[in-house]
Amino acid sequence: MDERKNTIKALEEKKRTLTEARNRLFTELGGTLFQRIGEEEPFLENTSDKPGGILADYRKLQNEIAESADKIKTLEADAERLKVLEEEFADKENEKFRLASELEDAHIRLGKALLAAPDFEEIAGPSKAQEENYLVKIEEQEKKQEELEERDGNIFAWVGKNAQMAVSKNLLSKHRSALKRVYLNAGEKILSSGQAESLDKEAAEEAQKLSESLSSLTEALAALKVERKKITDSFGSTGTPSKRIHGLEKHITHVKGELPGVYLRLGSLLDGEDGRDALSSFLKEEDKPVLEKAELHKTQIAEGESEVKKIKAAINIDKEKAEIEKTKKSILNQKQKISAAESQISDYEKQIAESKDRIEELEALIKGL
Repeated sequence: MDERKNTIKALEEKKRTLTEARNRLFTELGGTLFQRIGEEEPFLENTSDKPGGILADYRKLQNEIAESADKIKTLEADAERLKVLEEEFADKENEKFRLASELEDAHIRLGKALLAAPDFEEIAGPSKAQEENYLVKIEEQEKKQEELEERDGNIFAWVGKNAQMAVSKNLLSKHRSALKRVYLNAGEKILSSGQAESLDKEAAEEAQKLSESLSSLTEALAALKVERKKITDSFGSTGTPSKRIHGLEKHITHVKGELPGVYLRLGSLLDGEDGRDALSSFLKEEDKPVLEKAELHKTQIAEGESEVKKIKAAINIDKEKAEIEKTKKSILNQKQKISAAESQISDYEKQIAESKDRIEELEALIKGL
């Protein structure tokens, strides 16, 4: 392999290394210039190849990063708030269950008191008859259970007894539950009539207090549900903040990956006179060594490119010379072929002449005869 090609390969690798080093210098300097510019608006032209346009692109990326970071903070705060809401919601649901149970007990107390009081027959109404009906049914089932428990017999009688006991227990449970509902309805009725305090002041006050607490708790739970829905809706279709946060973090990483390119665009403007003039007010003495080094790299790159062109030209010259030599050999070969052809032609012409002489001799012989 031609050693000069190895030299070209080495020079091109050196050019790549110098170009990368130069780009790093301009990238770092571009980032520094953006920091120095800050919130200023020093440029009039906003095209993509001018400082103003590049500054606009930089600020757009910075805003994207800031907005995404703010969204992440909001999501994290919402996630923490949702956790607290769920705990509050669970606590309030438990409290609601407890209050509802206590209120039910208070209503039942009032209901029993109402049906036991002779002075409230008008309010008690049909509830009294219902109470008596269920009390009779309960007594019947309790008596039946006692009879079944006392009954003896063989295995078949025992199986039948257990089946009857199960039916009886089920009926007893239903009758007791129905009686409880009668007392509950009666208690609610006397409380809503406004006469409960005259019947059982303590139970009436307790029921009223529990009812108010339950109402306030229900409103609080409704408010928590609204707030919870608002937060969960903000999480989007994923329903979880972690996925949205992960997506926003990926977006921030992507945008940050674009920033070095913008730094380089601004820093590279310093390679030209117009760019240096536009950015001169933001350059400092400490930037001079960086610019000088970048200029040195530029000179070294240009020298390397010139050397590569010279070597390639020398290689091409050698190729052309080789082609000339090849062509000369072809010409010589063709000339040799021509010389051989001319010699052959001369021989053919000589043969023709000799044939003509023999023809004349033969014609003369014919005439002499």
